[in-house]
Amino acid sequence: MLTIEGLTRNFAGQRVLNAVSMQVPQGQVACIVGPSGCGKSTLLRLVAGLDVPDAGRIALDETELSGPGWALEARKRRLNMVFQDYALWPHMRVAQIVGYGLRHLNRHDRDRRVAALLDQMQIARLADRLPSQISGGQQQRVAIARALATDPDLLLLDEPLSNLDVQLRLDMRMEFAELFARVGKTVLYVTHDPLEACSFADTLVVMRAGGIEESGTPEALFARPRSEWIATLAGFDTRMPAEVLPGAPEGELALGVAGQVLHLPETALTGGRGAPGQGVTLMLHPGAVALGPPRLPGQARLSGRVRRCLFEGRHWRVTLSLGATELALIAPERLAEGSAAEIHFDGSAAVAFPQNA
Repeated sequence: MLTIEGLTRNFAGQRVLNAVSMQVPQGQVACIVGPSGCGKSTLLRLVAGLDVPDAGRIALDETELSGPGWALEARKRRLNMVFQDYALWPHMRVAQIVGYGLRHLNRHDRDRRVAALLDQMQIARLADRLPSQISGGQQQRVAIARALATDPDLLLLDEPLSNLDVQLRLDMRMEFAELFARVGKTVLYVTHDPLEACSFADTLVVMRAGGIEESGTPEALFARPRSEWIATLAGFDTRMPAEVLPGAPEGELALGVAGQVLHLPETALTGGRGAPGQGVTLMLHPGAVALGPPRLPGQARLSGRVRRCLFEGRHWRVTLSLGATELALIAPERLAEGSAAEIHFDGSAAVAFPQNA
């Protein structure tokens, strides 16, 4: 198990990590997500032994890795790291790179281990090539094979998909999910892309301004975000001012939105039912909104006019104007700007937060 307690790091008088604590059980994948500058890469460097904490401790099983002002040398830690730029030696062949950390083995055992890793990563045919002779995705597989070669207890990955094109990133998400399940390693994975993390994370750790904003399973965090910021990270890109209305039945929440009334589950509002007249911010995910009147009991409805319609490859992203506010939705076909439109969504797909909370 990886244990991090009260980890703090300052640079030039500025606190970059602020008493971060977390645990990653043996064999699980923890993904750290957050915007640039939130401290996620600093945390990874401290775990890797590339930096020294100002306070707090890091332990891997029974081994102390770091404490205030000291750190066990990186080479003595039972972990390996895959860097964002892969860090492959340009003068070495793929097989040499993968086997670099196995020089303590005899030639036969080393070659057998390297061959097994190349097969596992589906790059056996590239064994004699230089890094400059293979693609970005293939270079990434080489870097992962090298990291796995010495059978580490912990695998660290620092935004390993950021240099790949969109389609290859999608493909590699699936490969990572299969790989992590197959090798059974404890993994600490840093990314700025929440969708990437959701593909294979057992635990999602959301960082902001040097601290942990929230952590839990991807399903729990993103299905029911507990703050506006995490809702935005989860793709809830529509924000609408609303007001709690009186007279809602027990278990329901009535909201006034742009002169219209929405009936939602009481659980949609963080903190409970709220008081009549209370201002809230209603947030919707565009993927949860559909055109047309409600088709099932319990679905909410709103109507407005099409302000903008943008083609996004397989669908259209529609901006719907509701008086002074707007919402976004995904439509299968183009809608004429200025035309009237009615939308519906499941009440459980909406989240609301008290204003100024």
